[in-house]
Amino acid sequence: MNVGTGSDRGSAGVQTPVADLRAGRLRTRLGAADVALHLWRSKLLMFLVFLPIALLGVAASLMAPTTYSASTQLLVRQGPDNVFDPTANGPGRGAFARQDERLQAERELALSPIVAERVIKQIGLRRLYPDLAAAAQRAQPGRRSAIEQAALETFARNAGASAPPQSSILRMTFAHPNPALAVETLDAFVTNYMAYRLEVLAGRGAAGFSEQRSVIESRLEAADRSIRSYLERTGLSDFEAEREAVTRLYGELSDQQAQVSASLRETEAKVQGLRRQLAATPREIDLYTETSTEKELFDLRLERDKLLVRYKPDSIAVQDIDKRIAQMEAFVRSGAAGGVKRRGANPTFQSIEASLAAAQAGIDALAGRQAALAGQKAETEDRRQRLAVIEPEYRRLARERDALEASAGAFAAREQTELSRTEMAARSADTISIYEKARTPAKGASPRRLIIAAAAGLGLFAALAVGLLRVLTVGVFATAGSLERTLGVRVLATTRERG
Repeated sequence: MNVGTGSDRGSAGVQTPVADLRAGRLRTRLGAADVALHLWRSKLLMFLVFLPIALLGVAASLMAPTTYSASTQLLVRQGPDNVFDPTANGPGRGAFARQDERLQAERELALSPIVAERVIKQIGLRRLYPDLAAAAQRAQPGRRSAIEQAALETFARNAGASAPPQSSILRMTFAHPNPALAVETLDAFVTNYMAYRLEVLAGRGAAGFSEQRSVIESRLEAADRSIRSYLERTGLSDFEAEREAVTRLYGELSDQQAQVSASLRETEAKVQGLRRQLAATPREIDLYTETSTEKELFDLRLERDKLLVRYKPDSIAVQDIDKRIAQMEAFVRSGAAGGVKRRGANPTFQSIEASLAAAQAGIDALAGRQAALAGQKAETEDRRQRLAVIEPEYRRLARERDALEASAGAFAAREQTELSRTEMAARSADTISIYEKARTPAKGASPRRLIIAAAAGLGLFAALAVGLLRVLTVGVFATAGSLERTLGVRVLATTRERG
């Protein structure tokens, strides 16, 4: 039946459109032969879509290599490396991580890219992955890093480390098409993991600190040479000693200059006092008076003492000499006895004059010493100013040298610390031991079934999608009801084609 444009007429004679199919002429009903032909064509199209995808999957499965997975098991026990030991005694000392946490940490260490890189280097990229090795030889230098990264990613897919729950066993595996090479690679995998584990427990390792210390020590030697060269250019051998000596000498000269000034003022005051005393002191005085009366009186007394030895006090001889002594004493008391007087230089005047001369000489000596000290102090001040000009550059070089020396000392201390930590880590390495050694696998695993199943599923999905698309895009309708539901128009009449 051909459906065109129809209309119903009302009482007013107005024409109402029923359907307007501007897309073209549509057949609303198919015959049995048409339906069978349409279904056969859809099935054929779906089969043609499914078949190539399935054949490609079969071909890919045939090309997939068989891999052999070698495995080993490590026993992980609690040890000193799992116990928290702070540098200073504090809270948490002696605590340890749970076994599952430790196994997770060991698994992450085993699957580290550093371990993979070391294993690939030890076994050789040509043996492990010949295709990647050949590509690396043909590739340009800029592309080799990408190939090396691809090798690491492939190794990560082939290697594995796992731990069952509530267990102390760490299972490590490695898969490769060559079973013997899989075992060899797995042994290298375990060995490099254990070595890397010790490096991690010991920090960066003492070797790195030793190398850095050597570099800093070479810089320290260069800094020392720079300081020596600078001091030689400035005419110095030891800046600090020279600066200390100049500072000390300047202080001593200042002290001596102050002492000389005080002594000079004291001596000048002393000279003025001596001059005043000298003006008030007579130059000459009476020295002494010579007389014989006292000598005669002394002789008479001595003679009386001698007479008393032979005579008694009332004897005539003794009484006679007593009279003479009394007369002589009366003569002396009367002052009538005279003598010869002598006049000469005053000793006090001479002493003051000598002291004045000595003080004047002291003033001259102090003045000369003061002038000498002033000259020495001026020379010392010049040396201080010269050192002040030299000091900034010297201090800069010295700061660099001191910083390098401190850094070298710090690295030396860290090196010894790392050596101690390495030794402790080596002693605690027995907390992980090989529980089951790797064996050559006798049975391999192939992804052929998985590839075939995936290809079949993909082909079936593509075939169904194509079939559904064909049904939805066909230009015919099986019934009049499907036409009304699809286009939203009313079918007025249907006819049957006759062949």
